[in-house]
Amino acid sequence: MITLSMIALTVSAFLPVSLILLPNIVHKKLFSYFIVLTTLKPLSFIIIPYLFEPNIFVGSLSYYLSLLILYYFFIFIVYVFFLIIFKHGPNILPFIKVYNKKLAGALILMCAILFFSILVITSDGVFLIDPRQGYQHHRSGVGFVWVFYILAIGIAYYYYCISRSLTVSKFLFFIFLFYLAGSKQLVLDVFIKSYLLMLWSGKKFSKLTVVAASVGLVLLMLKLFDQFGAEASFVDRLSQYYSFMDLAKLVFDDYVSGDLEFQKGQIFLSSFWGYVPRALYPDKPFAYGSISLLEIYFPGMAATGHTPSFGMLTHVFADFGWLAPILAVLLDLDLLTKIIALVIISTNSNVPRYFRVACVCIIFIPGFGFHLPIFISLFFALIVIPKLR
Repeated sequence: MITLSMIALTVSAFLPVSLILLPNIVHKKLFSYFIVLTTLKPLSFIIIPYLFEPNIFVGSLSYYLSLLILYYFFIFIVYVFFLIIFKHGPNILPFIKVYNKKLAGALILMCAILFFSILVITSDGVFLIDPRQGYQHHRSGVGFVWVFYILAIGIAYYYYCISRSLTVSKFLFFIFLFYLAGSKQLVLDVFIKSYLLMLWSGKKFSKLTVVAASVGLVLLMLKLFDQFGAEASFVDRLSQYYSFMDLAKLVFDDYVSGDLEFQKGQIFLSSFWGYVPRALYPDKPFAYGSISLLEIYFPGMAATGHTPSFGMLTHVFADFGWLAPILAVLLDLDLLTKIIALVIISTNSNVPRYFRVACVCIIFIPGFGFHLPIFISLFFALIVIPKLR
């Protein structure tokens, strides 16, 4: 029964890929690869714990598995909805016309270096010496500088890509800049977006390039995972990394026993605190959004900076109950904009030019919208990126 449920989860997660059979999807590889590459990471957080403990979804966590299956199926419905709305049109997504792409990229890169200099100064050099430690312990109060650093290097990297001046040495330099942000997810996003951008532009990859990039990605992820020099084995540390299942079980155990008090939207509303820089409002709470669950079950832990996850969708379920699979999609502006952007680009839909710029940013710029509201990211991107021809 559990095996069938895991198959159902995997099928529902990748169900949108089947939509490439529709004739209005022109860029079929881009559409399918984007879905596969962006779905693998969150799905691995469910499958890997299952591989370590096949009976993990027995009991209350079977409800969690059902929740995820419904969530991915509703995402499929949303894809279908927007494919009906956005019709196939002519090829309207050429490369951005910039009078001097190299100069534009260099200027934005200088802004990124300025932001990083602030991070180095405020962290007493930790961000430069050990980016992972800087990411984990030295963002408080300067989080907005950190996200604008990521946004700036992402846009600069995109400019260098479209100017066709991205050499191997420059690529490695940008990878190093992204690495300095200290986030594993961001480094992974760089490789994914780079692949999608090259795929969309028609650039071919040699087998040696693919192998070298794969090895480089693995080494960087292991470094940010602090595996080099660690006493415990990789498998032991990885199993601890996915210990969020134990926390999710607390919530679903309470649901089964009838002790779970649904928050009725309070967790979602508290997530807007994430838009307020602590430097501007020092009394900003430490527990908001998904971290609110931590405050409910472990009062005071969020203030220590240690904020383990309860797993994908668990906080939405604690907020809205079985409406979670639907509301987790409809209230997730980042997810909706990515779906819309992918549909517009994949179908060459005829939309206003500023929509085209927004779609290009969302799909191809590494780290775009990372820990920064998507509409703020788009606001700044539309200022510095000229219109399409």
